Amino acid sequence: MQRQQGFTLIEMLLAISIFALMSLAGFNILSSTVDSNELSLKHGDKMAKLQRAMLTIERDFTQISQRKVRINGEAPSANLLAHGELILDSESQVLAFRRVGWTNPMNMLPRSEVQSLAYRIFDGNLERLHYVFPDPVQGEEPKVRVLLEDVEQIEFEFFDPEAKSWQTTWEKTSLPSGVSIKLYSQDFGEIQRVFNLVN
Repeated sequence: MQRQQGFTLIEMLLAISIFALMSLAGFNILSSTVDSNELSLKHGDKMAKLQRAMLTIERDFTQISQRKVRINGEAPSANLLAHGELILDSESQVLAFRRVGWTNPMNMLPRSEVQSLAYRIFDGNLERLHYVFPDPVQGEEPKVRVLLEDVEQIEFEFFDPEAKSWQTTWEKTSLPSGVSIKLYSQDFGEIQRVFNLVN
């Protein structure tokens, strides 16, 4: 009589254990790949938002106007830039100015192509404020657009072409030849951009 050949119970348990370990390793690799992909997409999204924010700021500076600034419906100041702390409910510095080139095709909208705008930090966000009309009246609420989230602080410096140096304040009636913006972001740390102003 011939004995039947087959796997013993120990061999079966060993094979099942090896298969379970290989499955677990495969699942861990797949899980870490998915997590890594999600993290990469999140970081890519934040980077795209940062690039869009910088592009918006650059566009505003390239279209800056030689028109005196006015905040909260007050009389126009003698300056082309309004800069300071705690203006417009900001948690950090504010920079306000006017720009041209706000598209109004065939003058269909009842507004000018000049736009009053400001940058501020509010509730941890970098915000761009603008008014529908270039000379806002007192009490008029600006339109607010969040450019970047999780921003702790913003600092501005201005390049004085006469002194050939950077200034932390700007009280002159002319425009500086450059503006430096320094952001402190939770995601990216310190970010600095310098924008050339064409007078």
